[in-house]
Amino acid sequence: MASGDISIRSAPPPEVVRATPPAQPGAASAAPVEAQAKLEATKTFSQDMNQQLASRKGESIGQISENAVKLDEAMATLNAAVKKVPTALHFSRDDSSRRFVVQVTDTNTGEVIRKLPGDAVLRMSKQLDSLKGVLFDEVF
Repeated sequence: MASGDISIRSAPPPEVVRATPPAQPGAASAAPVEAQAKLEATKTFSQDMNQQLASRKGESIGQISENAVKLDEAMATLNAAVKKVPTALHFSRDDSSRRFVVQVTDTNTGEVIRKLPGDAVLRMSKQLDSLKGVLFDEVF
């Protein structure tokens, strides 16, 4: 070939073409053993994680129940303190929407002067709660 000639090849150059390395005699039997070992390690890890998550879940549930008791005690304390004032305030928790409700009433007539949040907000919260499974992937 002259120095100005261009060579076009359809096959890759011989230095690029390499034969696959010969199989090692014990390699075929080692692959299933390694896969089994990885599977066992994954199972052990999964079991450990499940145990940790279960213990954390138990702790969380315990903390939630303790907080609920403390909130009920705080509401009772607030209700007792407000009874000393001429206007009546009543603190409660709406079970369907899980929101705190404050009612201001006239002590002479018993009429509810103000309710926070209002009935419309509580209804809307309850309706949104019922749509959680439809609008969102998970129900909380």
